[in-house]
Amino acid sequence: MADRNEHAYFRYWGKARKEGEPGAPYHLLPYHCLDVAAVGAVLLERHGFLRTKLAGALSLPEAVVQTWINTLLAWHDLGKFAERFQQLKPELRRQWWGEIAMNYYDPRHDSLGFLLWHDARRGLRLECEAWFGDEDFYLHFLQFWLPAVTGHHGTPPRLPSGGTSAREHFQSDDQDAARQFCSETLGLFQPDASALIARFGSKVWKTSLRESAWTLAGLAVLCDWLGSDREMFPYRTEPMPLGEYWENCALPQADRALRKSGVLPAAKAQPQSLQQLFSGKIETATPLQRLAGELPILPGPQLFILEDVTGAGKTEAAGLLAHRLMVQDTAQGLFIALPTMATANAMYERMAKVYRRLFAESENPSLVLAHSARHLSETFSRSVLEGIAEDAPYDGSEETASVQCAAWLADHRKKALLADVGIGTVDQALLGILPARHQSLRLLGLRNKVLVVDEVHACDAYMHRLLCALLKFHAALGGSAILLSATLPLGMRRELVAAFHDGLQTACPQLAALDYPLLTRSSRAGCAEMAIATRTEVRRRVAVHQVHGLDAVYAEIRRAVETGRCVCWVRNTVHDARTAYAELAAFGWVDADKLDLFHSRYTLQDRLRIEGEIVRRYGETSGPEQRKGRILIATQVVEQSLDLDFDVMVSDLAPIDLLIQRAGRLQRHVRGVDGTRLRDAGAVDLRPAPELLLFTPEAVEQPARDWFKSLFPKANAVYADTGRLWRTARVLAKIQGWNMPEDARLLIEQVYGEKGEDIPEALEHASREAEGERRSQGCLADFNSLKLEAGYSQDANAWDNEAKIPTRLSDDSSTVYLATREDGALRPFHPDGGYPWDLSSLHVPAKRLPDWRPSEEIQALQKEQRRLKDGVVLVMLPQERCWVAEGEIAAVYDPCMGLLLGDEAAGGARPAVG
Repeated sequence: MADRNEHAYFRYWGKARKEGEPGAPYHLLPYHCLDVAAVGAVLLERHGFLRTKLAGALSLPEAVVQTWINTLLAWHDLGKFAERFQQLKPELRRQWWGEIAMNYYDPRHDSLGFLLWHDARRGLRLECEAWFGDEDFYLHFLQFWLPAVTGHHGTPPRLPSGGTSAREHFQSDDQDAARQFCSETLGLFQPDASALIARFGSKVWKTSLRESAWTLAGLAVLCDWLGSDREMFPYRTEPMPLGEYWENCALPQADRALRKSGVLPAAKAQPQSLQQLFSGKIETATPLQRLAGELPILPGPQLFILEDVTGAGKTEAAGLLAHRLMVQDTAQGLFIALPTMATANAMYERMAKVYRRLFAESENPSLVLAHSARHLSETFSRSVLEGIAEDAPYDGSEETASVQCAAWLADHRKKALLADVGIGTVDQALLGILPARHQSLRLLGLRNKVLVVDEVHACDAYMHRLLCALLKFHAALGGSAILLSATLPLGMRRELVAAFHDGLQTACPQLAALDYPLLTRSSRAGCAEMAIATRTEVRRRVAVHQVHGLDAVYAEIRRAVETGRCVCWVRNTVHDARTAYAELAAFGWVDADKLDLFHSRYTLQDRLRIEGEIVRRYGETSGPEQRKGRILIATQVVEQSLDLDFDVMVSDLAPIDLLIQRAGRLQRHVRGVDGTRLRDAGAVDLRPAPELLLFTPEAVEQPARDWFKSLFPKANAVYADTGRLWRTARVLAKIQGWNMPEDARLLIEQVYGEKGEDIPEALEHASREAEGERRSQGCLADFNSLKLEAGYSQDANAWDNEAKIPTRLSDDSSTVYLATREDGALRPFHPDGGYPWDLSSLHVPAKRLPDWRPSEEIQALQKEQRRLKDGVVLVMLPQERCWVAEGEIAAVYDPCMGLLLGDEAAGGARPAVG
């Protein structure tokens, strides 16, 4: 056995080199602990906003908070003093303990570290009275913050069941070494215990402790990740005094690591106008944008809800509000959450041109794209830099060449919210309030940002309740939020505001305004509902003409085509879209090359190809030669994110808010009679007045029970609340259209509000079932959400490292990867490009693939290609004009029709359109 060092803790290792690496085999545990503490110390020193907010929330001096966080972070790995952890390294095991005496198993070292403190009989808890002069110090302070630092691997520590004590996992020498290390770190950092003890009797302070623990947990994860970088913190084996290592090694290394990471916030810009922020994009502000620039910015967390029509400039108004919040030191960045990856990609491209203007010219802020397919974005990939150049010059006229993101931030989506500006799907933000591993890192990233959520009305009951939980957390941690929507039902708006005030722990004001457009602002000072004028350009009437049979729909489409107009028919299911496409192709009165089909059941490569063709033929820059006499049959994929402009719009019956959204693609841009884009100021659209052709059952007063299902048997599963559909049809039959923006609120409340027409008895059962499903989804969201008031602990929810808590229930789909055989091996269906398996993938409802069992060949492929592990791999064999799957699943893939499964596949892949 080797002799013990004067400092017993110097025989414990914290990080080990991999087998075969040159140099020393380990990094001493005390050094790693100080490395992590140093990252926290430098971060808080440079991140004055976070330091000030933490101290303010706890009503403590900043210096007191700083020294306590240094101390606690140094204790994050106390569980590694356990012999059972140390014996993982064979050569150290033999040097210090001889042959192995214990096995390393559950609990992990993070939980062991908490156990060492929590054990009232043998653990460090007994030392509290001597160290801090208060026998309740652990109960009143440490028990709230220790789980946050010891749980640095992404979930709170879990105490062993059955009253396990520390001595069952730590030898007496281990506990002595841990005790000595803790004592010396207390001497090094000298945290002030008296300031804490003076507040022990306050229930309000205990609440603040619990809430601040969520931030400390994220900080511990971040500091441990950065402090574990072997390049930044080289391994050392020679003992030296802790103070010497802290000053000469840990702090300088932490400074370099933080500079490289890109985590340190960029300085904000000076106040700017809307035109300065969006130079070259905006000449005249809309009424909403003017109000966003004039509204007084109050101190503290604020919630803004912006409701206005498409084209009112909600995104720019939100950007201006976020900038003003940053100028007032209410935030230091923003995260924009979108409903889909496509909308996130589009927003990323827009923000890449302007985001730098939110920060000082001398700064190099980072812009991150956050969703599961972001690696396919060439713009984002080009923005990733190995390091951040210091004091790089910035020319305010430069727009596109300045997009950048530090490589450390970009290497995982969990880090994305730490960037100065993040763009992603709303899922990335919602994961912050679900018991998912490392959720605290997301909350840490959001804490100092304005959270902007677009298309809030698109949230179903489950996502809506998750968003409410997120707003509660965000408000409690001092964050502000901006929500954007075309229109929100009053009840939904009330729930969002109530959740924010719940986080503020203030009484929720009663909202009642039914004006539209509307800006709602809520803060500790109360709530204001402000009606907004609408600019003349977006005012219009859309007539609604209801038809009740397919023959009538086809007749109207033919009439439009024969007059040279372009048509879009939005169908509610992929099956219905394919059916309409096939029937139109068979009629013969439309040219095959002027008929398009677009839905979600294509491989990614084909979807991107088709989407590009759709935008070229029907987008803002399209002209008469592309548009004339064309027909697009599409599903809900055209409702949002794509800037499309149709002369004529047909839609299957859907809830009123979706119909308004679809009509937003009807005569979206000003054009001449032949479809030529008119760009002169004051130009007037010369096409016939916009009209939405609504394919719907007749809006009779007493409908049959299968009123909707008889006409749309497949769509009945998509829109199950037939009562709301009936209300939609009824109100549109009465007013035969709408005037925007005047009728928007009326329409929404007539369908979703309490004052809508009574639902007929025949449809009540379906509506009650749909309402029950919504309530069930809401309850499930509440069950899945973390409990803010429990603090960062196992009491906050049922944490499970293996469980995948969903951010949306509607996405009950399976990823399907298409493969082909080449020279006896399985290859991606689309072999070219940097990510061929991604380009060969698509999503289908999980229930369509219930019995898929991978062959041994496919299992081998999934082991080789890890991204395929959780997906379904179909091997496709070529046939005339299509591909057919081998094996048990009936599947056909056609570049025009997409993937057909089951009965659809058996019925043929493609109509005879040439």
